[in-house]
Amino acid sequence: MSSQAKVDGSTAQLDMEDPPPSLPTPPKRQKASSFSNVSRTAVVLFLSLGIVIGGGIVGIAGHISSRDIQQQNAVAIIREGPDNQGKAGKTPPPVCGSTVQCGQTFTGEVKLTEDLFCTDTEPPPIGGDICDICAITLDGEDAELDCNEFMVHNSGAMVIGICLLNGARAKNCYVQKFLVGIYVQNGGEVNECEVMFNDVFGIQVQNEASSTTKMKISNTYIHDNAGGSGIFFLGSGESPESSETSIEVNNVKSNHNVIGMSFAGVNVKLEVQVKDSETSNNSGSGIVILKKIFDAAVDVELDGIISRYNDNFGVFVLSVTGDVKVKGAVNLYKNGNSGFDVSAYDVDIVVERRGALNSCGNLASGSLDEDIRSDLATFSGNGYTCDSTS
Repeated sequence: MSSQAKVDGSTAQLDMEDPPPSLPTPPKRQKASSFSNVSRTAVVLFLSLGIVIGGGIVGIAGHISSRDIQQQNAVAIIREGPDNQGKAGKTPPPVCGSTVQCGQTFTGEVKLTEDLFCTDTEPPPIGGDICDICAITLDGEDAELDCNEFMVHNSGAMVIGICLLNGARAKNCYVQKFLVGIYVQNGGEVNECEVMFNDVFGIQVQNEASSTTKMKISNTYIHDNAGGSGIFFLGSGESPESSETSIEVNNVKSNHNVIGMSFAGVNVKLEVQVKDSETSNNSGSGIVILKKIFDAAVDVELDGIISRYNDNFGVFVLSVTGDVKVKGAVNLYKNGNSGFDVSAYDVDIVVERRGALNSCGNLASGSLDEDIRSDLATFSGNGYTCDSTS
């Protein structure tokens, strides 16, 4: 990989090995060397987080404040948005060779030409703003971070790698060694990234109760995030009848986490689309869909899914109402418990005409020794198969 940034405005592409059909593989980049053992267990996250372990939820709440940051700065090409320029609707020329420091916020376009490395080792005090705990923050629909295949990484107490607020976007990024790799609030997009070795979540996605913005994660590899989900999506609203929020996951691998992907709702209707993606070898379940404390309704579409070798369930639906639609091939194989488990009374599982649900070879015994366990739900459509060769 060249150490120089492209300065002609062209889009950088990750150098990736040939993947299996419709699934990304890790880009060709050596892992950054491990940093010194700095304890961050006392750091409390700034928002309510949910970690689903064996069907239970552990909540973490709090606030973290700003503090002086010491780091290796990164050189970037910066094209500021209208908020920073005071000229709405006009695109200023890029500023070449500008320095990005850990903790900065941008409302325009930023393209890294070096790694952004945060080295502060002092745990932050309680209280403060979200932007103060992110290595870099992009805010607004005009904001985009192109890491240009460079790394955003941490050897100290910085909490979040990349914060995307209010429709901001990030692409071509490697993010590692934070509590949360990428945090998305009130809409945004993550594309062509690798998010790894974070302590809690790879990608955390949330919305404010009044927000109905859409969120998208695509062409991304999320792995080895030790404490929680590869993707954790928490949608909030006023009630399932009046509020909805949506997330689209397309061409994503989320492996070797606790949960591959977790989608939870609080007083909201969740619209979840997962397509051409894999959740495998997680120490919990592959895909988890649930409510958190209050009512939640779901409209879930699964199409082109592989979920296998997870210690618990391939797909686990808990305590929600709504529809789970199998629109394409869904293969659940050799999970520790049931391949597809629905523990909710008011859920309709529909295998559509072009859908194919294959669940086989799952390893549990006793009451969970079923490839499909849906005694509480309504099951209709094409049914399912058990093809151990899938």
